[in-house]
Formats: sequence, structure tokens, C-alpha cells
Amino acid sequence: MRQCRTVVFLLAVLAAPGTARAAVTEDMFKMRSTSDLVGLCSAGQSDPLYVAAIHFCQGFGSGAYGVAGEYEAAHRRTRMFCPPDADHRPSRNAAIADFVQWAGARPDAMGLPVTDGLLRFLSDRFPCPDAATAKGSRR
Repeated sequence: MRQCRTVVFLLAVLAAPGTARAAVTEDMFKMRSTSDLVGLCSAGQSDPLYVAAIHFCQGFGSGAYGVAGEYEAAHRRTRMFCPPDADHRPSRNAAIADFVQWAGARPDAMGLPVTDGLLRFLSDRFPCPDAATAKGSRR
């Protein structure tokens, strides 16, 4: 159940309308860097590729989060990020605006491989307390 809520949270982070409104290009769907994810996740509703961009954003985010969680569980690694409980999570609009703003303020992050950029955002935004980062520890 907790994993389901966390996936819903990640989808909310990635699915909300963003603040940056660059035109979506078909090339962005190749996901060569974090800037492509930012572009897709911040597509404006009037963009001809809006529906595809938002759905791609949601699917990619959900998949990346799921893989990270399964990897941590299988390898008993230190947690990379610790999202707040459901009652304290930011709204969808606030979360995506935070991701877009975070990436825009870090030119080095915009050039990262997409999953690296997303996980770096999540670890910066939702760091784990010391007790939760101990090997094998789960929240």
C-alpha cells in the first residue's frame, strides 16, 4: 500500500502543469537529458503535443521511481530519497513547479541523463533523516 501511495506521489510530481512553457518537440521524447523531461513535464495545454508529453512524463516518472524502489529493496541499499507522508506531500502543481524550477536553476542537472536528474531532484527535495538512510532501513 505504501508503494502505491509513493507511486501516486511521484506521478503527481511529474504530471502537474509546469511553469516553463517551451514548445514540445518530437525530439524531446528521445529523453536524452533531464532537460527533455523538464520540457515534456512543463508542456502547455495549448501545445499540440501536450497530451502525449504529459502521458510520457507520467509513465517515465512512474517507471523510474518503481525501478529505484525495487533496486533499493533488492540490494538493501541506502535510500536515495524519503518522500513525506501522504498528508504532508506538496500539491501536484507545487511539486512539478518545484522540479521544473530545481532543474532550471541547475544547468549541470539539465544535461544529466534523465533518471539521474530525476533522482537527484528527489534526493535534494526529500532527503532522508539519518536513521532512514542506514543500510536496509525502510520508512
